[in-house]
Order: sequence, then structure tokens, then C-alpha cells
Amino acid sequence: MYCKRWKIRYWWHITKKGWQRLSSSADTTEYEYDAFVSYDFKDFPWVKHELMVELEQKRNFKLCVPHRDFPGGEVLEEIIVDRIHKSRKTILLLTPEFVKSHWCEFEFRMARSQLFDSGNDVIVAVILKPLPSGCVSGSLYQVLKKKLYLEWVEDNVDAKDLFWAKLSDALTVTNTLYQSL
Repeated sequence: MYCKRWKIRYWWHITKKGWQRLSSSADTTEYEYDAFVSYDFKDFPWVKHELMVELEQKRNFKLCVPHRDFPGGEVLEEIIVDRIHKSRKTILLLTPEFVKSHWCEFEFRMARSQLFDSGNDVIVAVILKPLPSGCVSGSLYQVLKKKLYLEWVEDNVDAKDLFWAKLSDALTVTNTLYQSL
């Protein structure tokens, strides 16, 4: 127990916080965005021509897309934190470039901290391109191991329709992390 004392304290805190959340009402926070989109710069064409068209134009979601929604001349770290907190969910578009990017890692860590702070399941992981084995960080691996994630399929129309339906569902459902406690 001595060796695991920090994990025990952490889980005690989470459990205590979880019981408080279960006894309180559901999340009624008003958010400016339905989702913050975290992606590598090289994947912006897919974000612009696929994600934004499908989710914003066809399904009426409001996305925070850094290329479009970040103001110039401000501190990037502060903008990222602010926009993630103003978003109900964070969509992680996982590619080999994403897992190598310092900024994507920072956005993932901020979304993960919001997950712990709010107690709500705020991360929606999407594997946009296959990830080589061994390239995923330990914390991202834990998220992928414990959560369902979506995979983009380029050539199959039926698979694309199912992908968009599942992504839309993931953005509308608010899950509390502590429901199973």
C-alpha cells in the first residue's frame, strides 16, 4: 500500500468527487462550441472538406477549428485552454503526425485535464490514419485502451455514413465518468 499511496489518494479523491457528482444534477453548462477539434496542420484539408462540411453544414454542430477560430496576436497556449473549456467535447483526429506534434500533445493534455476537472467524458477519439505501433504516448494509449474510438474509412460510403452518425451521437451525449462507481 505504501508504494501505491498516491494512486490510492487519487482514486479516493475521484471516488469522493464522483459520489458528489452523482448526487448533483446533470451538466447544464452552456458551451460556446459543441466541440474543439484537435488535429495536425497537415490534416486541415480533411477537417475543412469533410469534418466541417458534415458536422457544421449538414448537422448544425458548432466546431472550434483553430485555423478559423483562433484570434491572431494572442498567446497560443492560453487560446487553446480557453477554447477547450468553452467546448462541450474535444475531437482528437489521430494520425502519425498528430502523435508527433508538440501542439497536439498539449491540446490532448488540456482536454484530458478537463475530463478530470469536469467529471464528464469530453474526449472523442478518431483514428483518421493508421497509427504505427509504438508511436502513441502512454497517456493517449490509456485513453484508446479504455474508450471506444472511431475509425475513418475512406472508400466505403456505408462506413462513412455510420462514422458520421456515431460521431454525431458522441457529440450530443454527455457521459459522466463516475456513473460506474
